[in-house]
Amino acid sequence: MKNTIFSFLTAAGLLFAGCHQPDELLPSVSRNGINSVTAQFVKNNSEGAAEFYGEFKGYPTEGSDEITVEIPWFYPESSDDVVSGKMLDKMRISLNLDDNVTVDPAVLYMNLNEDNYITVTDQLKQKKVYKVRGRIVKSKACLLEELSLPSQGLNAIIDQETKEVSLIAAGNIEPCTGTYRLSYHATISPDPATTVIDWNASPKLTVTAYDGVSKTVYTVKKEVPAKVPTGIRSGSQKNLFVSETFKTDYGMSGTTNYTLGILGDHLLICSGESEIVYVNKLTGVKAGTVNMGGINLGGGAITSDEANHIVMCSIAANGASQTIYRLDHVTDTPKEVMTWSNATGGKIGSKISIKGDIDADAVVTINCWAWASPANWSSFVRIIVTDGVWGTPEKVTIAGCGLWNGGNVDVEYLSTDITGPYFKASYSTNGAEWIDGATNSRVAFIDKGANDANSNFANVSCAVFNKSPFVAVFGGSHFAYSASRAILLDVGDRNLFTGTFDNTKAKIYASTPKYLAVSGTASCDILLSQSSDGYYLYLYWIGGNTNYIRAEQWDCVDK
Repeated sequence: MKNTIFSFLTAAGLLFAGCHQPDELLPSVSRNGINSVTAQFVKNNSEGAAEFYGEFKGYPTEGSDEITVEIPWFYPESSDDVVSGKMLDKMRISLNLDDNVTVDPAVLYMNLNEDNYITVTDQLKQKKVYKVRGRIVKSKACLLEELSLPSQGLNAIIDQETKEVSLIAAGNIEPCTGTYRLSYHATISPDPATTVIDWNASPKLTVTAYDGVSKTVYTVKKEVPAKVPTGIRSGSQKNLFVSETFKTDYGMSGTTNYTLGILGDHLLICSGESEIVYVNKLTGVKAGTVNMGGINLGGGAITSDEANHIVMCSIAANGASQTIYRLDHVTDTPKEVMTWSNATGGKIGSKISIKGDIDADAVVTINCWAWASPANWSSFVRIIVTDGVWGTPEKVTIAGCGLWNGGNVDVEYLSTDITGPYFKASYSTNGAEWIDGATNSRVAFIDKGANDANSNFANVSCAVFNKSPFVAVFGGSHFAYSASRAILLDVGDRNLFTGTFDNTKAKIYASTPKYLAVSGTASCDILLSQSSDGYYLYLYWIGGNTNYIRAEQWDCVDK
């Protein structure tokens, strides 16, 4: 299907202007004419204006003149809210048409409880009448999406192609219950949550969809799946969740400084002051709110180490005190780690990063800045943790880097070796910078892309996954029409760390840019994390100015 600007304008014009004579531009092959029908629920807001939500599609099938739009039994599908027939009485309709195709009558709304007839005239002036209606259907989804044995500290690897579930264990697994996640409204038998199962005996688990008919049978095996030699498996990328309304979804009201951290099975989202919510890190479903115990970070930030701890810091001006806290469980209250007097000459604390384990060895970096025009700042704060003991904060200056003059800067080490590489991103350099830890000087650089001028690439995160080093950067919306996008880079070869975000050979993933007509504080973050078993790599990014959050997953399972 060709989604050209021309076809978009043609379809849009049909909605408001009705039928018109198309241009004489005929393709060599005439296609369906109509490719899909999209329906949305309609509701009136508090001011009486129509709002549309949900998106359900119907498609023509060869040899049929009917297009049925299937609408889920529950909406949202994760809820227990049943869709009523009345909700189909008036639905907003849009049509996806081929080039130079018209439809009569013009369509804007339909009662999908009834038969609706439209006449489609294709590129060859041939007409076909379609009957369009809706149908509320029970879900056929029947997947086992997660399985864990908390008492054994085991998380299963699920191969949806072979329907095999791998529990990574060298010895016998003690019979026990487990936790799981299924397709919405599906059931499982036997139920691991209530049944003690002998996981050593290759049990079978049957997942039944809400329709009561569709089933999937999984075989659980105790084994260690092979990994690809290094890095991620090609083709393993999977979107976990995305929301363009996360503040509403999670009930968040803060606007100051959105940052992220991972704690166990949860992704924590902090708005910069005294508001932190936690969501399931694989589904994005809100699970709760952290009790801050009266702590207000004043615009500060959170992050996570590599051993299941959250660390957070407050904002501190030059000459003021900064407090650093830790959180070890989502049901705990943050505990103070240290308070120190900031004498760097700049303001600190809108970004914090960690490599290592704060109960063992770690290196902590905190951004630092002072306002000047033109920009002239090139230093950050570093704290070395040894055997769980936090050292004295020190100011580190980078030579030959892009200078900055605001809090939009992020620095993170690749490992706990401070003589090894670390990476930096800042506004308005808007690129990714490779810093040699031994000399604290920039040795490689990837510049912004052709359409990144208004963006705010000031967020960076690092991880070594399956023996390969990766760096992620994110540009949040800052000025009107900023290119908000995340980029994942393989940094195994410094010689490839060059070019621009558009053409660098180090790039292995880039999200589709979102050009949004928003301006104001970027208030964004990016986070690379991996599963405790080392089989999955997760990438999260958030834009507090755009109300946008997204999560992607890769794996290293050799299939």
